[in-house]
Amino acid sequence: MMQETNLSEQNAFCRFAMGTSLTAFGIARVSRNPNCMRGRLMIAFGAMKMAEGIFKYCPTKALLSSNMQSAMNSNNNNTSMQSMLSGQNSMSSEQIDKLMKDFSSAISGTMSGSNATASKQSDSSTSNQNSSDSKNSANQAQNPS
Repeated sequence: MMQETNLSEQNAFCRFAMGTSLTAFGIARVSRNPNCMRGRLMIAFGAMKMAEGIFKYCPTKALLSSNMQSAMNSNNNNTSMQSMLSGQNSMSSEQIDKLMKDFSSAISGTMSGSNATASKQSDSSTSNQNSSDSKNSANQAQNPS
């Protein structure tokens, strides 16, 4: 039984290359320490990715896409989910315009408030520096050494 491919050429090549390197690192770990569970898992996972790259078929991707299709087919009344998954916009242009105006007013209000706060903080830090400078000059006048 031949499965149809669900990976592109580039994706398959990347999976094969990463699987090869993961398998090599796992073999290196197991060769140093034969009881290394992490090395064994690296070998198994790397071999699985190599096989996915060779056959251009990912069972996890196929399972997820079939579950998405069945969810979309069972919820024919739920058009927002279908539009969300297909990349279509479910909001009207009036709603989008209102959201953009609210967002821009919130940003402009926040920016002016933060500028005022920043100027207050810079004024207070300047006054603190001036007071510390005057204390230093008074100390120098009392102790000329």
